[in-house]
Amino acid sequence: MPELILALDVGTTNLTACIFTPAGQRLGQASAGLRTRSVLPGQVEQDPALIWQTARKVMAKALGACGRSLADMAAIGVTSQRTSVVFWDRKTGAALTPLVVWSDLRGADRAKALQAAGIGIVAQQAAAKLELMLAGIETRAALLASNRLAWGNIDSYLIYKLTGGAAHVTDRSQAWPTGYLGLATGAWNPDLIGFQGLDEAMFPTLVDSWGEMGQTDLRTLGASVPITAVIADQQAALIGQGCEAEGAGKITYGTSATVNVSTGKKFAYIGPNLPPFFVSAAAGQVTYCIEGMVFSAGNALDWVRRNFALGGHAAFAKLTDMTKDSGGTFLLPAFQGLGAPHGDPTKTGLIGGLTLSTGPGQIARAAIEGIAYRVREVVDGIYDGSGLARPEVLRVDGGLTDNDALMQLQANVLGMPLARHSLREATACGAAICAARGVGLLGPEETSGFSSYDQIFAPDQDKAKIDHGFETWKTQVYG
Repeated sequence: MPELILALDVGTTNLTACIFTPAGQRLGQASAGLRTRSVLPGQVEQDPALIWQTARKVMAKALGACGRSLADMAAIGVTSQRTSVVFWDRKTGAALTPLVVWSDLRGADRAKALQAAGIGIVAQQAAAKLELMLAGIETRAALLASNRLAWGNIDSYLIYKLTGGAAHVTDRSQAWPTGYLGLATGAWNPDLIGFQGLDEAMFPTLVDSWGEMGQTDLRTLGASVPITAVIADQQAALIGQGCEAEGAGKITYGTSATVNVSTGKKFAYIGPNLPPFFVSAAAGQVTYCIEGMVFSAGNALDWVRRNFALGGHAAFAKLTDMTKDSGGTFLLPAFQGLGAPHGDPTKTGLIGGLTLSTGPGQIARAAIEGIAYRVREVVDGIYDGSGLARPEVLRVDGGLTDNDALMQLQANVLGMPLARHSLREATACGAAICAARGVGLLGPEETSGFSSYDQIFAPDQDKAKIDHGFETWKTQVYG
């Protein structure tokens, strides 16, 4: 009987497929970049058809890397970026719109109007963009009349394609960020859907985060394998880090830097800019977390590297490691608005403190300091606002954690140790854990050997000095 797990991780900038054993050993992996376009300022789009093609290619490469075929898989788990939007034709499977990515701000005006009507939606959520996108589909009336119009996040679209159109689904960790999920019922909110004049028939079916929800299409992929997990990316990383217990927390450093702290079975609301999220819902058991996002992290470093000619990722990491301070240079990484705990989509990035003696190292150091300080704002906001006890260690994952200087600086700024996930792909690990649970290879609270760490970064600087630097930075960037 097959026992291997395929995890498909669809991020904002990369798509990754990993093959795991139920014990957490990674046997094969393949990744490919995802192209983003911005037709107008504030707009962020991707090509859903290209994402589907890329998914097929990386799955094949990951399987080839370990000498396996799709038929050797016991289950597939899908995790992805959240609250992005794509419409497609159920009959043909063809996308009718681009994938409008979560960071897209075309819904800013609609979000303000919804807020004025007493509906707490922000610009990044699908509920702020869906009406506008639907209005742009000329054949929408005919498609709705024949029940051919479907929409979803990229997780729903890919599962639809994987199953040959048999499954149009999502789970509550993916549904909640859209703005359309009712908290009390755990179902789609008919009041908001009716208020916007939408047809619930085009919405995905809500399913458990793990458990069989479809089979891959034999004609399309050459094998019929159960898809047994669908879960949002940050929640997958929380599970992959072994942080489902109340108070446990992780930071994922990718395009954004996202802090998630589990509240266990308790739904905790501490404010609109540090919102509660579903972690998972399966077999009648629901777990929650509080989340805060720094919108610009990896993309901020990319901007700095590109515009100041600071080299590739490895060269940049070496430069930050060699430079011990920013020399008075400071940077606010707010290239897509200012996320938690401020919630200001109009705020823009800022760099200052430049003098004739400022060198590349100081600019690089200012960039990682800006990210570390923004993450501290989020961590402080969650733990201070919720009253949850801080854990002995915070767990970290994502591509930016390869930068040892950033990790050491972050440990100093937070004043607590950081444990770095050994595989970096904690999101894929979480998808694999959930898929294994869904097919019975792991129990409901098991994580097997997926949660492993290769280094602990302990604070090694004077706390008073660090706190003074943090307060100085806040004065510089906020006034």
